[in-house]
Amino acid sequence: MTSNYCYANSNMKLVKRNQKLHDPDSPLLIGDVKDGDVVNEVNEPSYIDLQTKLF
Repeated sequence: MTSNYCYANSNMKLVKRNQKLHDPDSPLLIGDVKDGDVVNEVNEPSYIDLQTKLF
C-alpha cells in the first residue's frame, strides 16, 4: 500500500527512489550494509515499557 501523502516527505521523487531501495531482508530500513560501511550497535533503552497502559 502506498500513501500519496506523508508529512515528512515533500519530495515525491526522493520517496519513490527510497521505496525502490527498501529490502525487507536487510537490517536497515533503506538499502543494505555495503563493504566499507561501519555499523555501530548502541545500547538504547526501550521507551515502550514506559507507556501508559489502559488495562
